[in-house]
Amino acid sequence: MLAEQYGLNRTTINKAVRLLAAQGLVTVEHGRGAFVRIVPRPVMHVSTSYLVQADDRPRASWQSEAERLGMRGTQQLTEVGEVAAPDDVGGLLGIEPGTTVIVRRRVMLLDDEPVQLADSYYPLDLVYGTPIAEPRKLPGGTVAALERLGLELGDFEEHVTARAAAPDERQALRLADGVPVLILTRTTYTTDGRSVEVSQAILAADRHQLTYRLPARA
Repeated sequence: MLAEQYGLNRTTINKAVRLLAAQGLVTVEHGRGAFVRIVPRPVMHVSTSYLVQADDRPRASWQSEAERLGMRGTQQLTEVGEVAAPDDVGGLLGIEPGTTVIVRRRVMLLDDEPVQLADSYYPLDLVYGTPIAEPRKLPGGTVAALERLGLELGDFEEHVTARAAAPDERQALRLADGVPVLILTRTTYTTDGRSVEVSQAILAADRHQLTYRLPARA
């Protein structure tokens, strides 16, 4: 129909529809067609602000950051347990790869739409027997939970990369064809330099904006 209406061939129309789908403007349902999205997909503005304590106010969380942006932030806890540390995680935690660690796996949602797959790893000797090692929600998030263990947190270090989405990631995040993912790896350090958490988040690239404010002088 579009090809006839605009005097174009099907190949050009299909390319245009794929481009619109990659931008989140239309959804394609196989066997039914392409449909314009009435409601724009939510976009999360990720910054270091929610990691930093502001005076005596409670530390912000995924939920409160979403609320600040006028959205509803929720999460689904999919797994908590002992696993072998992946090579990169072991290196960042300062332990041998394959050493047993605690992992917490979550799906992060905005307005009920999945936008992140987040895995957080912790040294076993640090969190074993604590709420972090239990399959339940942590009030204020994992950073607040680490502080409740009496840890004085110092720096957060982040690395961001991008790649094509794997099939399972594309399905879990409901990504349109061609939409890449961002991989955000964050390491949390105490004031004495010990790394106590490595979080690896797979972000839907079309639903995130990364924002950083840096000092002009060190």
